[in-house]
Amino acid sequence: MKDKKNRVDATLVFIDRCIHPITLYAGGIALIGLAVLIVTAVIFRYVFNSPIFGTDDFNQIFLMATVAFSVAYSGRKGGQVIVEILSLVTGPRFTRWTDIFVKLLGTLMMCILIWVLIGSGINAAEYGETTRSLEITLQPFFWILAFGMALYAIVLLFELIALLRGYNLE
Repeated sequence: MKDKKNRVDATLVFIDRCIHPITLYAGGIALIGLAVLIVTAVIFRYVFNSPIFGTDDFNQIFLMATVAFSVAYSGRKGGQVIVEILSLVTGPRFTRWTDIFVKLLGTLMMCILIWVLIGSGINAAEYGETTRSLEITLQPFFWILAFGMALYAIVLLFELIALLRGYNLE
């Protein structure tokens, strides 16, 4: 068991090789698109005194895509907020089981969220939900959010499996 604590589970290596590039590049492209759009909109508004119609819609879309892909990336890389006081008060055995419980609960919550986002995408197409200015349908963006949350659910599931097998998550 002590040997496993110093090694990383092969499934986590697989996750790092597959999900990491998807989330990093897709989120990065969305973030670069958002930055370029904001800079361009500011230049047009204040230099040329001619605001670009529909920039808010595209800002909303790019920001949503950035968030969708950053959740799985930051979850795997340890970029999310954690509370370590429990590990100071209790022993490593209790902390391991609370980590397992939290990963299981998080996986279940992500599955419910994915289900709701897919349903919201279907409803958005059916009821004609669009952005405010350009009236772009919201259906694909609900599905992009569902895809990003599915990536995070996969990360949580494989981290749960690694914890159950006694491996370190780093």
